[in-house]
Amino acid sequence: MEPIGTGRQLALRMAARFPREDWIATLAERSGTSRESVEWHLQEDIEPPTGILAVAAEMLSSPERDSAEGSESNFLTEDDLPFSGLPGNLGKLKQD
Repeated sequence: MEPIGTGRQLALRMAARFPREDWIATLAERSGTSRESVEWHLQEDIEPPTGILAVAAEMLSSPERDSAEGSESNFLTEDDLPFSGLPGNLGKLKQD
């Protein structure tokens, strides 16, 4: 695996590897660092602390999920909609 570099570079790699996931929370929890501190380091053009880098490297080197799951995760489904499962006529105005 190539070197991670700056916090901004790390953020881009993590976002690409873990789309639609709260990878910052996982990174903060596993590194024992506050979320605010992790977010700050990810916005800077300096190398993040060793603890954050070690956890990030571990996360990035972990095996990817099943490819079928990954390909479907890019598409919205009815479960992603805020009102999924409600009857189609709910909320329509009754005409008198």
